Amino acid sequence: SDAAHQTETLAFHEIQLSPEKPPTATAFVLHGLLGSGRNWRTFSRTLASQLRDRSPADEWKMVLVDLRNHGSSARIKGLSPPHDMSSAAKDLADLVKARGWTWPDVVVGHSMGGKVALDFAESCSRGDYGESAALPKQLWVLDSVPGEVQIDNSDGEVERVLQTLASLPSSLPSRK
Repeated sequence: SDAAHQTETLAFHEIQLSPEKPPTATAFVLHGLLGSGRNWRTFSRTLASQLRDRSPADEWKMVLVDLRNHGSSARIKGLSPPHDMSSAAKDLADLVKARGWTWPDVVVGHSMGGKVALDFAESCSRGDYGESAALPKQLWVLDSVPGEVQIDNSDGEVERVLQTLASLPSSLPSRK
């Protein structure tokens, strides 16, 4: 079953292959910058199906979250600044608490979502979200560099990229 939801915390889309069975495990799937949870529907359905094939007793619920200011969460008024990774991670904790869910067993994050996943796990481990918060059993960080990225522009790469972008035509012909 696929169901879209929007709460006062975050919008999300749930995928559960057998909705009549209670889920035995939950995975949060977090998109990258300018994305939305919907970008990960096919991946999440396939993953849930393969997990069920490997362990038929398990029923996975995949929660495809629209992070703050992305997808349907962009319409939610209560997500006030700062709009940073820590706030996005806390939004996940607020979603768990607001829905009365168990804490996710797995958090999968792509690019910016990977940074949010790392921040979420670190905050869970420190107890920032209260005593009930549980550290995910697995954390999948896809296409994201853990830690702080130091920008070294001594070779002028940034300037070359900006020059190239500035030299592009302002409109491009249609493919049609």
